[in-house]
Amino acid sequence: MKNTTEKDPKNIAELGRINQTDLANYNPLQEKIDYLEMRIKVLGDICTEINPYDQISDDLKMRLMDFNILDLTDPFKVTNQLLMLLEDTIDELHVLKPFDDSDLPVKEIL
Repeated sequence: MKNTTEKDPKNIAELGRINQTDLANYNPLQEKIDYLEMRIKVLGDICTEINPYDQISDDLKMRLMDFNILDLTDPFKVTNQLLMLLEDTIDELHVLKPFDDSDLPVKEIL
């Protein structure tokens, strides 16, 4: 059996290679945009699932807590908080990535 305290040069070199990250293609702006788009999708899914007239499921409660919505006693207040979060996230995304309507099939005439 091999002693685990011995250092194997091949393993150390391999570990060094794995720990090195390539930052050549790293784009923090794109990462933020991707995060905001995912957040919009999650918030939109929650908005379509929530019903202010029904009891909130345990799974939905956990997802709401991820967004710091902790007071679940008033479902209308929860809905308003969700809509405000969604609107703020969309606004933040549009600051980083302006809306491009050039590829829309229907054009609005002003």
